[in-house]
Amino acid sequence: MDVKPPAAGPTDPAETAPAPAGSATTGGAIREQLRNLTLRQQRFERYLGRRLRVDAAGLAVMDHLVNVGPTTPTDLARRLDASTAATTLVIDRLVAGGHAAREPHPTDRRKVIVTPAEHWGATAYEHVAPVIEGVTDAASELSPDEQAVVAAFLERIVGVYDDATDR
Repeated sequence: MDVKPPAAGPTDPAETAPAPAGSATTGGAIREQLRNLTLRQQRFERYLGRRLRVDAAGLAVMDHLVNVGPTTPTDLARRLDASTAATTLVIDRLVAGGHAAREPHPTDRRKVIVTPAEHWGATAYEHVAPVIEGVTDAASELSPDEQAVVAAFLERIVGVYDDATDR
């Protein structure tokens, strides 16, 4: 899947859709803000993909390589819940684009490992740093008790998503 430049015109219709009925009910404001957060995260991922010239699948692979470290294509496929064939195609695009490299496995000559290009982490960080810094600043404005409440709430929301996808 190739990342295309943004279309001219209005923003994503989902971002401008009216709030669902009942938003004023208990929890409605929180649900609405979580929805807004999700939409903004998706928009940021599209922006990051355009800036780095990598599609969504490539971003997932690169995120894994930068945060977890070099690994085999089979392990990448397993960790990203994708087929080895699909993962191979993503790796092929990343290698062709200069974002990653295939190198001999250090202990098993039959295997290769995929590594991020040397410049990748620093280049990606340039685009991600404002978000990291903004979240850090917003969190630092909360009292320790408020931070604990927010962290516990977000942990519960993560659990909701985990429960919904573990069925």
